Amino acid sequence: MKRLTLTLAVIAGLMLAVPTFAQVGQGLSGPHYNLNIIGVSHPKTTAMDLTDRHTLFVPLSGSVKISYVAGTEFQVLDGNCTDADGCTIEVPSDPLGDLCYDVYATGLGRPNAGQVIVNASCTIDGLIGSCADALLLDTFTVDRPKGKPRRQDISDVFRATGCIDVNATGFCDSGDLQFNNVWIFNIPQLLDYFWDYNNTGLKLMQVRFYQTTCGSFTTVP
Repeated sequence: MKRLTLTLAVIAGLMLAVPTFAQVGQGLSGPHYNLNIIGVSHPKTTAMDLTDRHTLFVPLSGSVKISYVAGTEFQVLDGNCTDADGCTIEVPSDPLGDLCYDVYATGLGRPNAGQVIVNASCTIDGLIGSCADALLLDTFTVDRPKGKPRRQDISDVFRATGCIDVNATGFCDSGDLQFNNVWIFNIPQLLDYFWDYNNTGLKLMQVRFYQTTCGSFTTVP
């Protein structure tokens, strides 16, 4: 399973094939959307549907569903993940376009207090193969190690490569829609995308979205 872990082992003089980390804010600039996922000990009972908010509340211990839906802008549609229906956030999309975001996650709060394991899932109508295979990354882990908080590039959990079986032959052939490294919300056939957010004590995960471009769509000749 594809996996990233927000724990950095620094070994002097060695270049290791590990995820890239950097201090929070270092090397990042420009407009961005900031989402705070806050772990709480007790369920929230109030409605949290104000779209100008930037927070989701999740259980400090346990697993919940965070749904993402394609739209025109970033909006928290339901910020309470502690009730039965989970929570929902709208994210920008550009069907068949190259709108994209670089996305970074950072564990904050008390060091060594816990971690989060995120499993991303999706449903794409007519996709050849599984969504797990289409996603460039479908699992990552965030914790809060000792020292300064460090961010992790999780852009690939929102990007996909694959083929839509437009002509219903069961194969990727003439007339089908291929996509490569695209912002998953740009795929018109996307039916569902969500995170299974499994928290074991992390009080805050901060997620930042920086607009960029990526990917392409082509029709198989």
